[in-house]
Amino acid sequence: MKNKGLLKLLLLCCCILILGWKSNAQSFKLIKQIDTLAKIARVDNLGNLFLVTPANELMKFNPDGHFLWNYTNNSFGDIDQIDITDPLRVILYYQAYQQVVVLNNNLSEISSYSFNNNPNQQIALVASANNNGFWIYDQLNRELKKLSNNFIDELKSGNIYQRNGIDMNAVYMLSNDQYVFINDAGEGVRIFDRFGNYYKIAVINPVKAFEVEGDELIYQEENKLWRYNFMTFKKEEIKLPLTKAGSTFSYRLKRLFILNEKGLTLWALNAN
Repeated sequence: MKNKGLLKLLLLCCCILILGWKSNAQSFKLIKQIDTLAKIARVDNLGNLFLVTPANELMKFNPDGHFLWNYTNNSFGDIDQIDITDPLRVILYYQAYQQVVVLNNNLSEISSYSFNNNPNQQIALVASANNNGFWIYDQLNRELKKLSNNFIDELKSGNIYQRNGIDMNAVYMLSNDQYVFINDAGEGVRIFDRFGNYYKIAVINPVKAFEVEGDELIYQEENKLWRYNFMTFKKEEIKLPLTKAGSTFSYRLKRLFILNEKGLTLWALNAN
């Protein structure tokens, strides 16, 4: 009798674990399947989805996955980066041409600028800054700079290698009002303050891109999605619907996208 009671207890625990796992795995509901191949996908602060296709067409969808607008420019080659930190201002960067193009929220062109005007720099990354400015990382001079909305220098970090002994392989950059975050491939996410001073490193390994929500970095590592608090160092896995190996995914503002070779699925976090 005692053994039967123990067996029942073990079976009950197993059922609870299985149901709990299923609950986690099914915590997202499918909103939309978008049969568009994309090499970049991002979600802005309003929940709008942006895709960059292999043909370098930028497409914008509303939070329910309905198509709104598109933008193409065949003059500058590949779109390497897109920053939608400010939902009213979309920043595109064509690295091979050292060219920035700024669009409004309807994807109409506002301005453009070429960093080729200065041959003594090589801009690897561009990100949005406050007051409609820009953060740029100059790989040649190993320097982080903040520019005005007219692309005039406002502040410079100085040579980061000389100051801090860090020679970054910078592959992605985002900012908020307090910090600038740079993915130093193979090392982690380097964090700088709003004056360009080196602050700390988050020892994580995003595939490339990541999202920032408050004190948390949300990123993909291999085939899992993680949430990491760079103040408390707490790391937590975000359980996903079933995904194929080789999929790309990201999570922002209770919106999840899963991108693969067939297109994209857009999911919303269930309110439970």
